[in-house]
Amino acid sequence: MRLFAAIVPPRDVLKEVVVVVDSVRSTLDVDPEPGKWWRRRQSGKGGADVRESTNPPANKELDRPPIERMHIPITSFGNVTLGDSIKLADALRANAASWSRPQVRFAGAAALEFPGDESIWATLDGDVDGLKVVGRGVPDVVKRLGFFVDRRVFRPWLSVGTITDETTAPYLERLVAAIEGLEGRTWTVDAVSLMKRPAEAEAGDTFEEMERMPLSEG
Repeated sequence: MRLFAAIVPPRDVLKEVVVVVDSVRSTLDVDPEPGKWWRRRQSGKGGADVRESTNPPANKELDRPPIERMHIPITSFGNVTLGDSIKLADALRANAASWSRPQVRFAGAAALEFPGDESIWATLDGDVDGLKVVGRGVPDVVKRLGFFVDRRVFRPWLSVGTITDETTAPYLERLVAAIEGLEGRTWTVDAVSLMKRPAEAEAGDTFEEMERMPLSEG
């Protein structure tokens, strides 16, 4: 099975974000600047290109995951055997109990931030440094056990969706502005979730929470 670690915000907190995202109307419902549309860039600096077209996009402009699949990723551990997953979980559980519980809220946005990034993100405010302690601590624990870990830097961001080949620049600008204006409620990060997906599944396919590991209550 493939394992990864994540922070799963409370459902009511995620609903606040989703309401804002879904409130942004598609460019199909307004009068966009004609002929300018976003599309993916496969190489170079990353981000999105502008291309010319006389036809409006036929598909949705944002591929938003269902609320049940929204989480803040920490790191991936790759394909792990059952025996190794038990060792990994035991080590994470013990260390998670020593990390403090940061209080944060969603209050900011980012989009297409690095090469290959196709996401629109809701960013966090509050005790972000405390959250980064958790985000750095998880891969450090696993590396000491000799397991593979994703070496990408932890970002305390929640993906609210990805652009499509039909995403327009005006829609993307309005979406980012709307998320920037969000002042979500403060919530406590009280656990790290160990997530799993079948070894044959693709990156965006079905996954489930294997265990929720509480952080320190002290």
